[in-house]
Amino acid sequence: MFTTPPSKNSAERNAPLFCWDIAHPSLQKRIQTTEDIKCVQQLAAQFQWDWTLDTKSLLVRNYTLVITNLSKEIIWTSQHFEKLTGYACAEVIGRKPTFLQGEETSKKSLQSVREKLSANAQVETKLLNYRKNGETYWCEIRILPIHNTDGFLTHFIAIEKEVE
Repeated sequence: MFTTPPSKNSAERNAPLFCWDIAHPSLQKRIQTTEDIKCVQQLAAQFQWDWTLDTKSLLVRNYTLVITNLSKEIIWTSQHFEKLTGYACAEVIGRKPTFLQGEETSKKSLQSVREKLSANAQVETKLLNYRKNGETYWCEIRILPIHNTDGFLTHFIAIEKEVE
């Protein structure tokens, strides 16, 4: 029970405390981050990834994570992906991230990304992407190859952040 302080027109009284009384806007973010961390850990265990990437730190700092298979098809996104792009995570599973690029995206940058990924190399670039509503945004992207414990390349992870 929560005791309300007395006011001019009322005496001190007890009132039930409901969970929404103490909810804070950051609570939902914490829940999403915890869910995302758990999903990444499950994927890492499933595919036996050999990596030291601190995904928890990235998620807490509002980076968007996108994991693709070797065919560059999205297999998972962090929940922040929807806030960044307007696309629900379920909408993009199986799609290639290139659907976020458009007419004004630098063809030279895209070619560089393709070449580096073909060589299984790390990529760092800034791209003009498009949200679901057609609005453009600049996105810093770092793509890392993910290897399993046997040393075989299995996936790629993109670490993304909107920039000005």
